[in-house]
Amino acid sequence: MPLYKKYEDLETSPVLQSFERFNERLQTGDFYKIFHENTLVGSVHVYKKTPGVMRLHMINILEEFQGRGIAQQVMIRIESMYPEINSWELDTILEEERNCYLYEKMGYVQTKDTVRINDKMTIVQYTKQEGLNHLQSL
Repeated sequence: MPLYKKYEDLETSPVLQSFERFNERLQTGDFYKIFHENTLVGSVHVYKKTPGVMRLHMINILEEFQGRGIAQQVMIRIESMYPEINSWELDTILEEERNCYLYEKMGYVQTKDTVRINDKMTIVQYTKQEGLNHLQSL
């Protein structure tokens, strides 16, 4: 809701999605709850886009738990859960500098693919193909 209010995104915001659309998303990919010290602090949704390509669709951390490295740990763990994946993709809001910083810190590279949603918001795509956090066989 805070991002919806900040960017007035009437076109793509999940806040405005129908229950049917929400239910469709639940049927696609994998959803995980994120716990920190036995407290539910967020969720993450990933799905296989094509063979070998995984999409980090959405990662949410409650505001009061942000800035503690939780999202970084979740991303490392998610990558290790899918060792067959050679490439990860995600989209984010270009104007959300903290998000862009996090993804770049985690090894994601911004592509040239952008979509201007309105005069306040641009969606940018990231990809990661190197330095994936795969579990090593023993």
